[in-house]
Amino acid sequence: MHYPVMTAIAAGILINLQMVLMMITGASRYEHKQGLGGDQPKLLARVRSHGNLAENAAIVLFVLALLEMSGVNRTLIGFAAAAFVIGRLLHPVGLFKTSGTSLPRATGVLATALVGMGGGLALIYIAIGKL
Repeated sequence: MHYPVMTAIAAGILINLQMVLMMITGASRYEHKQGLGGDQPKLLARVRSHGNLAENAAIVLFVLALLEMSGVNRTLIGFAAAAFVIGRLLHPVGLFKTSGTSLPRATGVLATALVGMGGGLALIYIAIGKL
């Protein structure tokens, strides 16, 4: 088993993105004088972008690490990790522009879903092969 280098790079980028989104959300809460909840569209968009990353990053990174440690081609893991990171960057860009649909937000969701589902299916396939 080897160290999951590609996953570690993605994790490093994503934790920094998470901290930036946390600070943006905190600043928006301060701006709107809202500790919890709130109905300000700008604040809701920031909370949602922060929460969406938190909901998806850990499990997708875990999947990528398991795939990388199982010997899946590092270049393939790198592409999947890059697609996920780019998707997670695009999502708040789109959400900060509009609370409605937007191409960056939709692209971010699609990238997240494809990497997550593809990785999950690959894990199942690899695990069944090791039974």
